[in-house]
Amino acid sequence: MIVIAAATALAAGSARAGEVFLGGYYHDVDDGISYGRFEKGAQIVAGVRTTALDELAFLGKPRVHLLIGVNSAGGTDYVASGLSWRFRLTERIYIQPGIGVAIQDGPVNLPSPDEPGLSPQERLNRLHDFKTKLDLGSRVLFEPELSVGWKATPRISVEASWIHLSHARLAGHYNPGVADVGLRLVYRYGLDR
Repeated sequence: MIVIAAATALAAGSARAGEVFLGGYYHDVDDGISYGRFEKGAQIVAGVRTTALDELAFLGKPRVHLLIGVNSAGGTDYVASGLSWRFRLTERIYIQPGIGVAIQDGPVNLPSPDEPGLSPQERLNRLHDFKTKLDLGSRVLFEPELSVGWKATPRISVEASWIHLSHARLAGHYNPGVADVGLRLVYRYGLDR
């Protein structure tokens, strides 16, 4: 539901103004919420974001974002869409929390190593997978994010950004989550609101 609303608002607002961004992230970091260190490689994240939308004034005029994260080492890739709110701290510095929904392509529900009747070798194989593969427990996940931005010019910004994916224990007790932390370059076109 939120993905459809976000995509519709993104399309409606894109004619007026918005932003595109591209960034490089440390992938699968231990941020205190996610377990971290299952997957290798960097995450390349690209996306688009609307300006603050008057059409969503009842939600505080958020921006709608759509982003794609691709792992450089064959790890988890994802697509996410959601809403973010920009709060200016100074003329050039802002903070921007957001929340969205993501779809990821990593393993889901790996077989348990504790299942009865397994051969010792099969148990060891499953235990190895459990310890070395990132199983996020659900194909569809929440996508909270937070960025701190510096507006270098009227059109260019740099953001330090944190992106988290997890099912918030709605798909079971095991919820390792995954977090990406990095920098992204933002190009603004049209009005800045």
